[in-house]
Amino acid sequence: MKRLWLIVGMLVFMACTPSRAGMTVYVTDGLARVRPDDPPREQTSILIRAARNEYEPFQVIVRAGPNRVSGVRATCSELKSETGSVIPASNVTFYREEYVRVTVSSPRAKEAPGWYPDALIPFATAAPEHRGKAARFTRVPFDVAPNTNQPIWVDVFVPRDTRPGVYAATVTVTADGEEPATISLQVTVWNITLPDTPSLRSNFGKLGSDIADAHGVEMNSQQFQIPEWHYGMALAAHRISPIIPNTLYPIVREDGNIDPSSTHAGLVHWIDTFHVTGFPLRLLGDDPAGRDRARNVTHLRAMYEYLEEHDWTDMAYVYVFDEPNSAAEYEETRRRAKLVHDAQPGIEVLCVEQPKPDNEQWGTLVGSIDIWCPLWTLFDEASVAERQRAGEQVWSYTALSQGAHGRDTPYWEIDFPLLDFRIPFWLSWHYQLTGMIYWSPVNWRSTPDMWTDPVTHRVGGHGYNGEGALIYPGVQVGIDGPVVSMRLKQIREGFEDYEYLKLLVDRGDRKFAEDTVRTVARSWTDWNPDPRALYDARGAIARYLVSGE
Repeated sequence: MKRLWLIVGMLVFMACTPSRAGMTVYVTDGLARVRPDDPPREQTSILIRAARNEYEPFQVIVRAGPNRVSGVRATCSELKSETGSVIPASNVTFYREEYVRVTVSSPRAKEAPGWYPDALIPFATAAPEHRGKAARFTRVPFDVAPNTNQPIWVDVFVPRDTRPGVYAATVTVTADGEEPATISLQVTVWNITLPDTPSLRSNFGKLGSDIADAHGVEMNSQQFQIPEWHYGMALAAHRISPIIPNTLYPIVREDGNIDPSSTHAGLVHWIDTFHVTGFPLRLLGDDPAGRDRARNVTHLRAMYEYLEEHDWTDMAYVYVFDEPNSAAEYEETRRRAKLVHDAQPGIEVLCVEQPKPDNEQWGTLVGSIDIWCPLWTLFDEASVAERQRAGEQVWSYTALSQGAHGRDTPYWEIDFPLLDFRIPFWLSWHYQLTGMIYWSPVNWRSTPDMWTDPVTHRVGGHGYNGEGALIYPGVQVGIDGPVVSMRLKQIREGFEDYEYLKLLVDRGDRKFAEDTVRTVARSWTDWNPDPRALYDARGAIARYLVSGE
């Protein structure tokens, strides 16, 4: 009898005690998506490579066995080189990847419905705690459900004063009742430094009412400026130029003149801190080229004088029209462009449109536009090259998952490969484009809850997962700031890739750059879908920059 009770007691103890072999930890690169039920892998070490002043990511995956794993945390030691140089552990940032469920595919989706790791919940954040709502989603420590994966995103930032070399560190994952698991991390730091200010200009839309609504504050109020700053910081950290806020744009008087006295200091701080590359000037009134013309002339001249005084004129442009799509809209675009050019030479006119119109009966915008922004699916190489030879700039943009004549380009919905978010920057360099536009990073209006229903845009009976929403509202994790996505991280990686290619051209090595880019991407409809090809090309460029071979 005693023996029977002893056996029963041991069984109860075993059932109530977490298995010390219940947690498996492995690693993968930043272009992989690990689903909840993917089988575990065996890789427990990783080598990443980066320039100075660059981020490079990887992922650590924690998998639970038959029992739940509780209280998971991850830390990283300082990174040390053989020569004694150190990258402090504070330059390693951890995020818990939150799964988002796609129930209905976006049009043209390349991946099936299901759970996608996307939102990156920071272990620690500079944003203040949000006092209005309780957090719904866990940051750290966290639990992992039985027989399930929980990925951790890891960003390693290499400071600009870091000595080149190979740095080693250990990532340690701990959990309640589990033996600590370790990952061997090596970081090769190349003798290359990326610039603080992005070489590829951008406009990813306003940080406005969506943020105000999500954070429960009044638009443009002092309370609104707290999350607004942190969302701007997030964009800048991903090499995107955040738009000048309403509260920092000079006060506009009734006649169109400006008063920058109360906004100037804050504007300087915004521009300098976030390395802004664009200053969109505003057209005033409902009919800027008609009854409001005089006011706009005064305003544009006053703004140009103000920008000139502070050496900001190279950032100035007027976003004159968005996707004109009729004869009337083409005519209005020409009228507004003429207004800008007549009012103040030196201010460039930007229009989200391709040089070759959809309908020749609308006439042409040539002679009116200084910066063209064709949609990737409507990109016509011949007309773009012609405008570039004429000295005009060409940017590009994407919206929805549109296709023309059966052409599939990269798309920026959740249910497309992460490579789709990075390849456009290689193609931007390939076509000598100088900027990129996306209509919003925070479009949450079409969904009741971005975290549980990622259909953020609906048109024509179709839903688009994550359209115009590269960032999640941080209120749901208890912070007055953003929660970024894996998609935004790969956009950052693309901006950084563009810098590598520009460094080659600046050094006079355009042919090597062109030959290497062609191994990755050849046109908006022709690119290598294997992430290894991109990593190999990036490594070849870096080695060439370092050694010339």
